[in-house]
Amino acid sequence: MNQVIDTMVKRRTIRKFKADQISDEELNAILEAGLHAPNAGGGQSSIIVVSQNAELNERLGKLSRNAENITGARMGRVSSEQPSIIDDESIKSAFYGAPTVLTIFAKPGYNLTGDCFAAAENIVVAAWSLGIGAYIVGRCAKTFSTEEGAKIQEMWGLDGEFEARVHVVLGYPDGKEPSYKPRKDGRVIFSK
Repeated sequence: MNQVIDTMVKRRTIRKFKADQISDEELNAILEAGLHAPNAGGGQSSIIVVSQNAELNERLGKLSRNAENITGARMGRVSSEQPSIIDDESIKSAFYGAPTVLTIFAKPGYNLTGDCFAAAENIVVAAWSLGIGAYIVGRCAKTFSTEEGAKIQEMWGLDGEFEARVHVVLGYPDGKEPSYKPRKDGRVIFSK
């Protein structure tokens, strides 16, 4: 298996982070990967906001946590090694104390959501290849539809024309790496 595919297959979602901030060199490499993600029509519509402000990240993480009614009863257990807000309702931030939070925005138009999530996927794979843990949070639109979320978006200089689609939290992993979850059968259908 080649190195890129091996990294994709071995990547795990991390929800426990050390307090140490990732280096600027690592962050810039990860952002470069995100900016080179596929995008509809070559439009390069996504904008990545980087927050390394612990207080702001905690506020945003709580907004995201409260964005919808998330319960383990609805979803099932996610991870014993790296518990999710679904696993443990006492976790108050959907960002799990990660020192770096990326928020990916784009203007409405063709493939807004796809462009943002393609960037997020490149980011998490690049992060893992550098030994940095990452987690994708998809409740972004609801987070910024709140009054507090709208104020944060405005503070970042992004008018209401931009829509947030995804957060990616980054940091050095802390604790046991999540175990491999075997892939479910029947998820590929061939038509030749």
